[in-house]
Amino acid sequence: MEIPGISRAASPGLAGTKLRYSTKAEGREGKGLAFTYDSFSFDELLDLARVGAEARAGFADRHRLAIQPGGWQSWSAGWELVGRESLPRRVFGLPPLIKYTNRDGDDPRPREIVGHFICYLRAGDDYVCVASMDGGVLPPTSFRFDRSGGRMSAEAYEAGKDRGAGEAVAEIEIFHARGFFDLRDKLRLIYRNGEAIGRLDFLRGGTPGKDGGGGGFETWYHHYSNINERLILDDLEALDRTENLANLRFVRRGRPMVFQIDDGWQRSLGDWEIDRTRFPRGLAPVTQAITEKGYIPGLWFAPFLVLPRGELCRTRPEWLLRDRSGRPVVAGWNDKWGKTFHCLDLSRPEVLDYLRSLMDRAIDEWGFRFLKLDFLYAGLLSGAFAGGGAAWEHYRKAVTALTARKTDGEGRPVAYLGCGIPFGPSYRHFPLSRIGADTKEDWEYPIARLLGHVGRPSAFVSLMDTIGRAYLDGAVLVNDPDVVFLRKVDCRLTENEKELIALGNFLLGGWIMVSDDPESAEPGLTARIAGLYEELSMPGPGCPVEEYGAVRIAPEVFRLESRSRTVSGILNLSDRRFRLRRERAEGLYDGLAASLAAGTALVDHCVIDAAAAVRRRSPLVFAPRSITLVRV
Repeated sequence: MEIPGISRAASPGLAGTKLRYSTKAEGREGKGLAFTYDSFSFDELLDLARVGAEARAGFADRHRLAIQPGGWQSWSAGWELVGRESLPRRVFGLPPLIKYTNRDGDDPRPREIVGHFICYLRAGDDYVCVASMDGGVLPPTSFRFDRSGGRMSAEAYEAGKDRGAGEAVAEIEIFHARGFFDLRDKLRLIYRNGEAIGRLDFLRGGTPGKDGGGGGFETWYHHYSNINERLILDDLEALDRTENLANLRFVRRGRPMVFQIDDGWQRSLGDWEIDRTRFPRGLAPVTQAITEKGYIPGLWFAPFLVLPRGELCRTRPEWLLRDRSGRPVVAGWNDKWGKTFHCLDLSRPEVLDYLRSLMDRAIDEWGFRFLKLDFLYAGLLSGAFAGGGAAWEHYRKAVTALTARKTDGEGRPVAYLGCGIPFGPSYRHFPLSRIGADTKEDWEYPIARLLGHVGRPSAFVSLMDTIGRAYLDGAVLVNDPDVVFLRKVDCRLTENEKELIALGNFLLGGWIMVSDDPESAEPGLTARIAGLYEELSMPGPGCPVEEYGAVRIAPEVFRLESRSRTVSGILNLSDRRFRLRRERAEGLYDGLAASLAAGTALVDHCVIDAAAAVRRRSPLVFAPRSITLVRV
């Protein structure tokens, strides 16, 4: 479909068809939050993806297709949508919470699905993927899916960007993949982010695959913001003498490990001075103690945020991003921070200098080599920028400034974890990224669910995101799925749920963090999980590095499989038992049933006798909120 003022050029891509878009002779004025630059029927997408006749038949029923919307940022919903499933347009009662999940102005129509960066249509094991080459040098692309009409449109988010003739607007690649691992391999080929991912090797021991997966300990889910020097040093002292997962997974096996101090060290949000009532000696003695233990010191920042009554807001009010009426832009809502908060105007050179100075101070004065940078979506909110231009241009400069330091003063490598990041404009700067909502010591957060907040903190939502975005791990990003819980106190999760989270995060993510009180680990469960991590890291025949993928087979139920096809399983996140019938999935049923009956299950949450089920050819039944893994 031709769009006025925009030209399209097609060429063979690395995996399918590459489309490049640019302005025509008359150029384009930057009005509105976003503009549509192309529109396709689903049939046109199949043509451009070069889908053969046999696979094409599976895409005929549009209403049964799974649509993966990709997600604007870390906390956006990351799972597939089928049939009438859609995403909310607002959060009831607390409108600012929508900023945690939705792009400014995406405003989906009823039953319309708005996706971002990398999206796909899936029919069985066939994928038609639409991948945008944002990367910070082009504006972020969003995709609008109209399932009923069988159409997808593409739009660029670049309010305020005037363009002359012949300027590049977007680049996307549309391709067909057969199976989960083919999808991941083709994304790896297209995005070529291996060099950035390789810079994380010092965090992961330089060993590929699950055996070299990095991670460590963080303070947040143990203490939340109630931290001080004594508590941090107590945790540090206990880590290598108790049977906790960080010790078993990292310390005793000689793997690198991050020890990260989270929110609570600073005087207030946006005032990034050390709270001397909590850390009277400052942070340098703490990082020295962490380093002497052999760990990598890490620190949390939310560098773009400002509190309405904070020090920065009082002393530098001109630094705040404002709307056209001159009011500070509301960047979100958090009851722990006094409800609404604001963000910086990243178009100002002095703000960029300020961001650089924050990182320099954390690295050079305080001794940190791992910086978790949170709530970065705020850098892409729209507003009346003092320097003019589009939000994505200022965001690119800001994250470049934040991540400029690759080593500390002694030449040791420095790394960054992006959280709350818009994926498309960020992946090259933050190859290690949170890919889901915050987790929680509870399976669900009922009030936030009733409000329609899809980015709510909950173990369930976090795990849904981890499964839904597994295709990115190792291909575009190293996926950080948030922490696992194995503790006995201050935790409402069942043992099945703990196993499901711990194994789901390990198999489908690339980063394992622990935040339990080291003294409160359940020794038996912790040892079992640590042992399974080692066993599941072992590559299968003909597969030098083992990988895992998951495909949805029912609402909140997923089939898991290793690349070598030696491990298979069921992840049941639903609140009901799941019945796997032989007539609906013969191959999966036979493999699972035979291995369960023969006693080769790695984790068995099947609630009936598998051998009896095989004899009767009756369904295999899996417990609610459970995981079953077998070696086939």
